[in-house]
This record gives sequence, C-alpha cells and structure tokens, in this order.
Amino acid sequence: MGQQQAPTPEQMKAMADKQVQPMLAQLKSNPNNAALLAQVGNAYYDAQVFPVAIEYYQKALAVDPKNTSVRTDMGTAMFYTSNFDGAIAEFDHALKDNPKDGNALFNRGIAKWQGKMDVKGAVADWELLLKENPNYEQADKVKMFIAQAKKHANMKPGEKTDKPAM
Repeated sequence: MGQQQAPTPEQMKAMADKQVQPMLAQLKSNPNNAALLAQVGNAYYDAQVFPVAIEYYQKALAVDPKNTSVRTDMGTAMFYTSNFDGAIAEFDHALKDNPKDGNALFNRGIAKWQGKMDVKGAVADWELLLKENPNYEQADKVKMFIAQAKKHANMKPGEKTDKPAM
C-alpha cells in the first residue's frame, strides 16, 4: 500500500505531449523561436522521449547554432539513444564554440567511458574539466568517475571484475 509505480514510457510521452501543447501553439506563429524549440526539446528529454527531444534540439540549433547548452543536451539525448559517435560529435562542436564548457566536458567523458570504452579519453576530459572549472558543481562526482575509470583502465573487454563501474 502506498507504493506508486513509475509511469510507463507511453505515459511519460503523453505527459510531455500535454505539457508542450501551449509551446507548440506559440511556435505556429513564431516557428524560429530557438528558446521555445529548446523548451519543447527539454520537455521531451525530461520525459525520456529522446528521439523527439533530439528533433526539437536540431530545430533550435538550426536557428541558434552556437547555443552550447542546447547542443550539449542534444548530445546527451543522443547518448541515451546509444548514438555514441553522434553524442561525442555534438560535445566536440559545443567545445569548439566554448572550450571550457564544463557540462560538455563532463558528458563527453561519460560518452567516451561508457559508450566507447575510451577510459583514457574520458579521464583526460574530466581532468581538463577540473582544471578549467575548479568550482564545477559536480567536482566530487567527476573525481569519483576518474577514480572508477582508472580502476578499469587495464581491463580487457568482457573481463569480469568485482569493482563496480558506477
């Protein structure tokens, strides 16, 4: 009694569809409103409807291509759809526009580590993140990821370990 089940993916999408209705109505009269397009993308991202989020992020970036926050969100959504190369490309693009972007460095490290099994690349991104952003709000988490990734650096694919990845 009292325990609620998490909403299904279909319920999450339905909630996002309802949430974005007023935004979509506004977009009819102002289809190139990059901030509004990104808000729609964020609603679908939060509902874990990543392909639709990516679609709206792409529309927002077509209007405002240098928005590193939207580009990083799109890269993260791509990561969650297992498009690791696409995600890394988006983080790379964001970092070309803003080389010290902490969130892009953080997420590129995650994509390299968990998506591409590139421990050295991930650790390099996170070390650069801490160097360039000494007050990064998730610095403790970054340090923990660096330590965990280094523990797994010499493992062969498929090798078993008692050391958890996360």
